[in-house]
Amino acid sequence: MNLTILLQKLIAIERSVGVASNSALRNSLHDAQEYLLQTQKESVEGSWKEAGWDPAQPFNFLRRAS
Repeated sequence: MNLTILLQKLIAIERSVGVASNSALRNSLHDAQEYLLQTQKESVEGSWKEAGWDPAQPFNFLRRAS
């Protein structure tokens, strides 16, 4: 997760307010939102891997507990 990239995207959006069209601003906001959601997904998946949980095998933890 790179918060610097997200901050750069937000600063670019701020600078384009009043300059860019509404649709261009909307596209930039969607891009920043998608980036944030992707970084959150990667963070969660990284936490799963650290815990030894494979989301591809959701009941694997039950086999280990038995």
